[in-house]
Amino acid sequence: MLKNLFFILIILSAVKIQSQTKEEKINTLVNAYTNLDRFNGSILVAGKGKIIFEKSFGIQDFQTKEKNTNQSIYRIYSTTKTFTATTALLLNEEGKLSLNDKLSKYYPDFPKGDSITIENLITHTSGIPNDTGPENTKNEAVFMKSISQQPFVFSPGKGWGYSNSNYYILGYIITKVSGMPYPKTIQHYILDPLGMKNTGFGFKDLKDKNKTTGYEYLSPHNYREAVVYDYDHPHAAGAMYSTVEDLYKFEQGIKAYKILKKETLKKAQTPFKTYDFGYGWHRQIIKGRTTIGHDGAGPGFISRFLTIPDEDIAIIVLSNNRDNSVFEITDKIIAILAGETYDLPKKVNIEAKYEKDLTGLYQSKSSSFYILANDNVLNFKETNEAEATLFTESNTKFYVNNQIGDRIYFEFKPDSNGKNSVLNIITKDKIVKEAKKIDNNFLWGVTGSATANGWNGPDIKLVPNEKNKDILEARNIPLKSGQIKFRGNNEWTLDLGINDSNQLVQYGRNINVEAGTYDIIFDTTNPIRPSYQLIKKK
Repeated sequence: MLKNLFFILIILSAVKIQSQTKEEKINTLVNAYTNLDRFNGSILVAGKGKIIFEKSFGIQDFQTKEKNTNQSIYRIYSTTKTFTATTALLLNEEGKLSLNDKLSKYYPDFPKGDSITIENLITHTSGIPNDTGPENTKNEAVFMKSISQQPFVFSPGKGWGYSNSNYYILGYIITKVSGMPYPKTIQHYILDPLGMKNTGFGFKDLKDKNKTTGYEYLSPHNYREAVVYDYDHPHAAGAMYSTVEDLYKFEQGIKAYKILKKETLKKAQTPFKTYDFGYGWHRQIIKGRTTIGHDGAGPGFISRFLTIPDEDIAIIVLSNNRDNSVFEITDKIIAILAGETYDLPKKVNIEAKYEKDLTGLYQSKSSSFYILANDNVLNFKETNEAEATLFTESNTKFYVNNQIGDRIYFEFKPDSNGKNSVLNIITKDKIVKEAKKIDNNFLWGVTGSATANGWNGPDIKLVPNEKNKDILEARNIPLKSGQIKFRGNNEWTLDLGINDSNQLVQYGRNINVEAGTYDIIFDTTNPIRPSYQLIKKK
């Protein structure tokens, strides 16, 4: 008896140590990123209905220095789509709509409306383009008029293409058939039944001590706040906010069939035809594991909501800093849970003289590259690509890991004058792109309906002030009544509008201008947070 009890205690002790070891490994992993200022947010990991790891890192707000907690509230952007699709499937179960309903039933004049079904909308197989700029999404009438005038990407049902437009329309249809506004419908069918009290809509106007501020850039010494969208953008495609604990309630409730029937959930989480998306759920193979969930990303926030159904695992990562390290961290958590190898990022400083040397606009045969090295961080943005913050290997060599695990190197080489003005992008030991530096700044200019050349440019050129090269200016410029934005190199890769505090931010709103003659001042003294002045001449 005592011998058996001894072995039982040993087994229980081993199980406990093993659980703690995974928790400690996850904690060490995340701390490695936070020590590099590369993660700011909350993480919850659960297995078989029990929380393995739950912890928050970094700050809720740069100004107040309030720290993130497990109750911190974040925007979850496209993770909203899982809630939208789930509600549509519930309404289908209730007979209030059918997945086979034609779009023409709800919008008789929509082009090819007789060929598009609700199922096409949910599964991104409608061919409707992803065209959801804030100016076109002010309300249902404005959006439907705008999107109906755009050409189809492919014939309905004949291809697959991720499109927020599908879910805007789906949200409007949910309102029509439920008899309630879309947010109220989500509240009624999902949030209230599961007790998700810290999840909802209207993040901009939310008054809660746990509300986080979203950042496009965040370090101990500098920051750039993200634009905060109104509710109507991005609507049913990405307007929700939540917490890690509330999303875990959703995962547990959906898994226990408290929302959808078993056969409906199975259909929802099964890839549609040959595509990796089902009905609001995305299948990804990570570290050899099949994950089901939906990521979300937008100004200031990133959300990862993943499950591994075969192992009954849930991983929820929410961040109020738009840094793609969130994806790396999640993948490495999966490696930890699977007992596989992974690496930890190392802290390597960039010498100050190299920061100035590397910063500037680079040009290849096909695109422009905007490089900003500041505060021991190198940011990279390419024409028509998302911004990335790179890891440092040396003063002239940097890297980022893509979502399939390949390491992409960015190596700066000296030109014939000894300046590090040649950028080589290397994958699997092969140079895939080469670019040369064409200017030390981003060739900022002013575009918009208030300018003589309109939104299509060419832009009003801003030139360095003779006494202070950090001040860019254009003097005695005639402007019409209209709107303007600042952008780099006459293209939309890097553009700045304003937020509610009149600060310049990426993806910000257009700046309204009255007719007159102006001096336009663009101050890059703080390159992370430039400011502007429009001085109207008398």
